Parts: sequence; structure tokens; C-alpha cells
Amino acid sequence: MYIGVDFLIDPELRLYLSEVNTGVPGGAQEYDLIHRVKYGSPSGIFDRIDALSQKNFGKNFYDYTNSLPYIDDLRALKIWMDGQGPLPTDPAPELRLEDKWVQYLLLSDICRMIPTRIYDRECQKDLPNEIKEKRPIVLKKRLGRGGKGFLLAEDISKLEALDLEDDLYLLQPYVHSQIGDLKLSVRAAAFAGEFLCMFANLNPRLTSNHGYRFSVSQGKGLKLSDQGFGTRRMVQKSWEADVFFKGDIPDYLYESASVEDVAEAELAILQPVYETIQRTAASISRLYMDLDCKTLPTSYIEE
Repeated sequence: MYIGVDFLIDPELRLYLSEVNTGVPGGAQEYDLIHRVKYGSPSGIFDRIDALSQKNFGKNFYDYTNSLPYIDDLRALKIWMDGQGPLPTDPAPELRLEDKWVQYLLLSDICRMIPTRIYDRECQKDLPNEIKEKRPIVLKKRLGRGGKGFLLAEDISKLEALDLEDDLYLLQPYVHSQIGDLKLSVRAAAFAGEFLCMFANLNPRLTSNHGYRFSVSQGKGLKLSDQGFGTRRMVQKSWEADVFFKGDIPDYLYESASVEDVAEAELAILQPVYETIQRTAASISRLYMDLDCKTLPTSYIEE
């Protein structure tokens, strides 16, 4: 299974697994564009993915992906998450891996994750201290992407004024993962149990997704090579989206799947953090490959 694993890094340089995206999430495309800006040549990442697919599954990556028995359901789910279509009528159990609560139950014992619980109107009565004593508080959809449904409350008492559907949202303390005023996340891609690549994303908006794309290197602390970095706008149809949608990317996604702002700078992160990202992405990929998804807790869309 090809996955994109998102990480946050707090001011103490502690690494948090934020979420895991399945299907054909971004990762390789951004890495390749960054490589082209940095070195003026392709990265070779797509050939490596095809080689891994041939080695492990006996077919190229496009054919492997589109032969998965749950791929049509997963496409429908992603479009539903974007508010552009209906849910699959009888969702395959593999879709449970897209529910962030199921991810938390599955992965929080093996990775550092942000303390999380399901939001409902009674939840403030018995919140654990690790959430209750932190400010601000984040609410995010169990099944959401692209920052949709991401809410920030400065104090937990502010939740009382929100009119939200029970069990749809997760409640977490806010992790200050940022450099200066820019929100930071790191995306690692993995496939067939192997780490593929990573890149960093910095964004002036509240969520870190789809901002400026940075190459990542091992260094000391957490530091940009150029605080006044320039960017290059790269226009190229997303490789992942092209595979996932079988060459027919929905119109509403076309621009976001074709335009990237690549920074002419690099983000250095502490060597142990860099290596942990590599190991974690590979280990989750191996775990997902061996999972019987029928044994997982049901997702929100099944409940």
C-alpha cells in the first residue's frame, strides 16, 4: 500500500505522527519537483516506485493500484471528503484506515501521536489532563482532508458555543509546529514496506497543507537555509492524482493537483528526527500491508 505519513515537530523538537493517508496521496510528485528545482534534473522516484511494484506485486504501479479490490470505494470516499459526491454504499473495510480515530487506536501505542479523543457534547466532563490543560484546542474531522473542518479554539470552554455533530470530530491539543509565522508539517511517502522520500511544507495559513514545498536534509535543530527564500511555481499534472483517478482527474481538483510552489531553500532537521521519520513511514507501510482490515474498529461512515 502506498501511503503518505504526515508529521509535526514541536518547539522542543519532539516528533508527532499527525495522520496517514492511503490510496495514492501526494509525496513523490512534490519530491520530484523539489529535486528539479534544486538540481535541475528528475529525481528518478517514479522509476523506483514502479520497480518496487514489479518486485513485490508483479505489475507496474498503475496496474497494481487500479487492481486493488477497494480502489473504487476509496476514490468515492476521497471525493465525498471533498464535498463533491456520495459515499460508497457498502464501504470496503480498507476505508477504515482513512478514519483518523481508527488510525489513533491502531498507531498510538507504537508512535508518538497527539493525545486524541472523540468530540461529543459531554466530552468536557471527563477529558484527560493532557488535553484539558493545554491551550489552544483543535477540532478536526475524523474523515477530512485539505484542512477542511479544521477548527481552533483558544480555550476549551469555547467549545460549548459550537454546534457540531457528535462523533464526527476529534479533539486534540494544538501542536505548535512552525518556523517563525509559518506552519510546518513533513510528509513522508512509503510503499511496499519501504521509505521512499520526504518533503516539508510551510504555510502562512492555520493548517500546514499545500503551502511552500521544501527539500529536507539532516542538520542541527530546525532551520531554514534561507529565511528570505524565493519560490518557483511549478505547473505539472500530479503523478499520484493521475494514477488514482486513472487519468481523469475531477475538474474541481485539477488546479490543486497541478500547481506547486517550490521553495528555493532547504529545511534542516535534527538527524534523529529525520531518521525516525524514515523508520516510522516504512514500519507503518509494512504494518498496513499485513493488516486484516476486517478486524479494525468500524469507521465513522459505518457507524
